[in-house]
Amino acid sequence: MPCWKDIDLRPIVQNKFKKNMKTTLFLSIMLLLIVSTKTVAQISFKTEYFGTSKYKDNDNKKVGNSKGSAAVYQANIKIPIAMKINKDSLTNIWGVDVSAAHASLNNKNFTQDLVLSNINNFQLSLFNVRQLSEKWSLIAFAGAGAYTSETQLSKVSGNSILGSGGVIFVKKINAELDLGGGLALTNALGYPMLFPAIYVNYNFEGKYTFKVSMMSGFHGSAGYNFNKTMSLNLIMDINGQLALLKRDGKDAMFTHQYLVTGLRPEIKINKNITLPITLGVNAMRSVFFNERTLKSIFNDKANNSKFDFSPYVAAEINFKF
Repeated sequence: MPCWKDIDLRPIVQNKFKKNMKTTLFLSIMLLLIVSTKTVAQISFKTEYFGTSKYKDNDNKKVGNSKGSAAVYQANIKIPIAMKINKDSLTNIWGVDVSAAHASLNNKNFTQDLVLSNINNFQLSLFNVRQLSEKWSLIAFAGAGAYTSETQLSKVSGNSILGSGGVIFVKKINAELDLGGGLALTNALGYPMLFPAIYVNYNFEGKYTFKVSMMSGFHGSAGYNFNKTMSLNLIMDINGQLALLKRDGKDAMFTHQYLVTGLRPEIKINKNITLPITLGVNAMRSVFFNERTLKSIFNDKANNSKFDFSPYVAAEINFKF
């Protein structure tokens, strides 16, 4: 029976995701689409570890003995600050969303400046979720964030600060599926730009569960609830971090993005606390520099160097109150 090292999924993964991974990740980070229609406060902490693997260039060739591993630490807090129900029983919620991520890339045997060692992301946004009717809702958000490779706050420049905002109309297709679209504004390229924003949230709960979400990166899972305290899911997640910096005197972006898949047992301590643990593989972990221009972001020929397959482990704790 082959082990994970013997299975080359790269052609399948790249053909399916290469063209939209950069766009999906870029919009997910820039647009801060981390909003919720629930009125409870939510706090989550997550740690991810990527095992050591070889570094490959844009032609999928190994670069000497270059290799690396990584650890990512994330925290997110969503707090509703006001809620109003009008005479038609439609809800209007205002809230704040704060999130932070630190990626530590442990790179070895590199003879050139090809990969950063640290990425720090911090975002703060104000959101409004307003029911327009029984089927339609409006999501509006505005915020700003810092996306940097600096480890000291005093060294973070204005070049690493991004503003964002947007409006999305969402329709409840049925009890499980919400679909929406709209426009989002970001100054990621140094000047205001409008991008299309897509909202997808599918959630089927029961003995068997199916979830698809594009509210922050991409998350898909299929699982089974053994009882009230234990479930097991097969998952696929796309996520990443971004750093804005100067490179060779030009404005540049460094992207660390990854596609992971595996099994995720989840322990439910009570109705307010859950502990998901993921054991799987990093199917794709790309690390590349782009010029900070619209052309480079959507250029399929842009540098797309990556680390090879590696084991992946993650642990998370979620609070609702």
